[in-house]
Formats: sequence, C-alpha cells, structure tokens
Amino acid sequence: MKKDITTMHLDDFLSPETLRKLREPDLDLAKGLPASIYTDSEFFAFENERLFHDTWVGIGFDSDVPNTGDAIPIEVGGTPLILCRDNNSCIQVLHNVCRHRATIVLESQASGLKTFKCPYHGWVYGLDGGLLATPFWDGTASSNKCPVNPGSASLIPVRSAVWNHIVFINLSGSAQSLGEYLSEMQEELGHLDLDSMEVVHTESWIFDANWKLVMENWEVYHHVWVHQGIFDLMSDEVDLETGEPCTDMVAYNNCLMLRPNALRKESARPDPGRLPLMPWKPNVSKTQIFTSIANAILPNVTASMGRVEFAPAVYIPIAPDKTLAKMAWFIPPGIKNNRELQPEVDKILERWLGPDRTITGRRGIRAQDHHCMELQQKARRSSVANDVRFSKTWEANVRYFQNWLVDKLETRDPTAN
Repeated sequence: MKKDITTMHLDDFLSPETLRKLREPDLDLAKGLPASIYTDSEFFAFENERLFHDTWVGIGFDSDVPNTGDAIPIEVGGTPLILCRDNNSCIQVLHNVCRHRATIVLESQASGLKTFKCPYHGWVYGLDGGLLATPFWDGTASSNKCPVNPGSASLIPVRSAVWNHIVFINLSGSAQSLGEYLSEMQEELGHLDLDSMEVVHTESWIFDANWKLVMENWEVYHHVWVHQGIFDLMSDEVDLETGEPCTDMVAYNNCLMLRPNALRKESARPDPGRLPLMPWKPNVSKTQIFTSIANAILPNVTASMGRVEFAPAVYIPIAPDKTLAKMAWFIPPGIKNNRELQPEVDKILERWLGPDRTITGRRGIRAQDHHCMELQQKARRSSVANDVRFSKTWEANVRYFQNWLVDKLETRDPTAN
C-alpha cells in the first residue's frame, strides 16, 4: 500500500544518528546524507510536497514571456502551471487547471494570446485568469440563464514575484515575502543594476541527476579537475604556501555564495575584451567590493556573475534522478545586436556552454558540472555512497545546504492545518 506523503515526517527517512553525524560541529568528522535521499521516489515526493510547496522556488525568467499574450506551461513539484505576461505587461503565474472539470488549459508554449481557452468544453479565461465565458453551460451561447460566478471559477493565481529577471513562486502562499527571503542576496548584489541587463541567450536541457547535487556543487575544490580548459591552475584557487582558499565559502539563511577574497588573482577571471562590465546602479559609489561571483538561492536557483554577464539558472526536479535546467544569460544594455561585439559575446557563451552549446559536448562550465553530477547520481546506487565526508577547507557550503534541507523538512508539522 502506498504511503501518504502528507502525513510523513523526516524521521521516516533519516534516523536521529544520521542527523547527528550531519550536524557534528567538527566538519572533518561530519558525515553527509545517505544515498537514498537522492534515489528514493518517496523521499522525492516528500520533498516536493513539503519543500517545493512551502518555500520560494524559481520557475523561469521574465524573458521567457517577453510580450503581452506570451505564455508557457510548466510543472513544478508535480503541479501544472502557466507562466504568462498579461495585458498590463505584468508576469502572472496561474494554476493550469480548468475550473470546470479539471483539464489542462494551456498545452504548449504560445505567443500573442488574447485569452486562454480550455480544450475540453471551451471555457475562456483572461490573461489574468479571470473567467470570461462558459459557452452553452446552460444550453445557451452566452450562458445567461444560469451564469457561472467568475469569483469562484476563475483560474487560480499562484503567489509570484520577479527578482532580477528570475521568476519565483510560493505555491502555499504562506512564505515570508520574497524580499525578506532574499535579503542577504540583495545586500550582496544590490549595487549591481542587473534588472537593466538584456537577455542574449537561453538554454534548457535535462540531465540525469538529483536536483540537490546542483546545490552541493557550491565549492571551488572541484574546479581544476572538472573544468579543464577553463579553471586550470590550482594556484588560482588556493595560496599554495598557506593552503588558504582564494574564495570565501559563505552561507546565510537561504543563500550560498562563493566570494573572491584578497588572495584571488585578477588574472583568474576572464578578460572582458571590448565588452562593458556589468552595470552598477546610479548613485552607487564604485568602491572596491568583493562581490560573490557564484550564488545559490535555495532550494533551486543559481545566480552566477561574470565580469560582463549575469548567468542565472533554475533547476526543476522531474524525478529522483532527473532534473530540468533552465538557463539564461543577460548582458549590459546596448550591445545585444552589435555585430562587431558578437564574437565577444559568443566567447562568453562558449565558456559556459562549450562551442556546440550542448550538454553532450562536455566543454563548457555547465555541461561539465552536470556531467559530474550524473556521475555522482550513478554512484549513489551503491551502499558505499552512504559514507560521504566534507573538507573543512572547501566544503562548508555543502554541509550547510544539507543541514538547511533537513531543517526545512523537519520544521513543518504535517498534521497542522
């Protein structure tokens, strides 16, 4: 008999001893979470119901629906949704479920829509989700004899907000405001005018690994081995005399950061060439700031910063061993259609995606990372994978994320209303 996920607790999956080892104060003695949380279908359902329902999660980018009437169907945590831009040019997220007999309303990506129409019985909704028509509901074309009240039969909106082009939702509607949720990240990056930047490329692919492995990648220890041809010198990652990393591993509340420190060489970052640097907000003093260049917004968003480009990504879990990566690259305004600068822009994209811009090429940062995550996923079929440890020098962020996860899954009482 299938278990009822809504009544389950974290201790149905993880023992007190497992949690004690994870939370061991001495990081060198701590142990990571067991392989089963990356492979077990019931734990995957538990995460979706408990974590992805209750907190803020990323679903895409405002550039996915650039114009009024643009709409795409998406699924998050098993919930079908519509991401669209309404008649006021505002981002809307709606439950993709007709209020008549629960049919998917939007089947595929569309542009220039005036309304949404259910394919089953023709019910019509506005771009804001409001019910507009229920043809022949009562036998008449206008359904005036027995009208359906739009107040109780419109598409149900989902709480949503946009932060620096990234669209977030909170399915439960009960989380703190997105501004509060991202306060530390906003403080870190608030001097940059990310909102003014223009999308130059998007890419989506599915890779065969659990979504949590993305967040556990928030360290630089792997750079010289995984990112050959991009990060080739260990001396760029650590002071070879003292053993001190050139990057501070930082974690606050719902954010992970990799922040270059005074040991980091300027030459370790790519030359922007003729391209302008990432814009700062007006009236902000351009004093030297050690800004994090790689950021994770838990549970499923990354926000990486080049010297020129802003490269956010959203990771949507599909199955315990399958994740959808939705990626976008934004560049300073005014250079998107400049033919002379296009080779410089292409060079940036090739660094991230490789020359062929595919996951199979294994030559760009993202393809290399995702390949390594697939290798980790395969290894978790083995009981040997239950013995995972952390480096005190490099991997505080990894343990922080695992602890953040179990804290979130422990917090909510599934029997509460």
